[in-house]
Amino acid sequence: LLRARSRRRGQQRVCLNDPHTLSQKTLRMLSAIFYRSITLSSLLCTSRALSTVGSEKKRILVLGGSGFLGGEFSKRAIASNYSVTSLSRRGKPSEGAIDGVNYLTGDATQKGVISSVANEGDYDAIVHCIGLLFDADSGLADYNRFVSGSGSIIKEGATYDDITRKTGIYAVEAAEELARARSSNEPTSLIFTSAAEVGWQEDDMQPGGKLLEEFLAPGWLKRYLKAKRAVEARLVEGEQAGLVRRIVFRPSLIYSYDRLGSLPPVGAFILGNKVGLPFVDRPVTVQCLANAMVATLGKDLSVSGIQRFKDVDRLASL
Repeated sequence: LLRARSRRRGQQRVCLNDPHTLSQKTLRMLSAIFYRSITLSSLLCTSRALSTVGSEKKRILVLGGSGFLGGEFSKRAIASNYSVTSLSRRGKPSEGAIDGVNYLTGDATQKGVISSVANEGDYDAIVHCIGLLFDADSGLADYNRFVSGSGSIIKEGATYDDITRKTGIYAVEAAEELARARSSNEPTSLIFTSAAEVGWQEDDMQPGGKLLEEFLAPGWLKRYLKAKRAVEARLVEGEQAGLVRRIVFRPSLIYSYDRLGSLPPVGAFILGNKVGLPFVDRPVTVQCLANAMVATLGKDLSVSGIQRFKDVDRLASL
């Protein structure tokens, strides 16, 4: 408040940055200004604190919250002032557990488990982050520990039908039950993590992909995409019934710069998308995808339907 300036009062020079030369009147004026600024700041801080206390946190159930994407989403949702519960086979991870997350242990492939947890918590949204690249029938299951962002090992005998289709459909059913229980009849937001390659069967989404899937895709990939499509179809039913707000993210590869093992295939996908291959979507970072997912639950409630990599970029920037 005291700026290095001076004024003359008759022959006397008063320097306002020297308290020994200030008049009593000037001191009283400056004290009043200082007091008012402190009081206003205190009132603003108190107002913000009261508004935070008075507003109830939205509750989110994250399926697979101890995994690569689920953990990143949970961290960013907590930072955005949501109440987060994670349901996974591992429960609370031994390393990298996120402060504020309520970790529950349970097998989401068992019918009734997701609904039971969801009904007890009266959640505003369900986020499905359960998945695997290679199932037990692919013959490549041992490679999951290397390609999985969390280094997880799948349950013995686990198939895409178990891990993706069943858990996804059970999640939709739980979301519908939550919506029916609300007096407001408001639909439950459900975020499902699908895959860009699901769009190969849709010419308006990824031209050329249909032929690629039919003639070149290995059997395990066809079964992987079949399970994803089954969940997406069930989500459409829930949306048409007015019970589910359907939010489907379709990333290609999800990566992070601190996991070097995933970068070579990511580079190939980025190059393929850059040169214009219509059936190759650009990979996204797990941080960017998690930010986009959180944004759909608060910053942009108008979002619904399919979200591809360009949509991820936009949402993550909100």
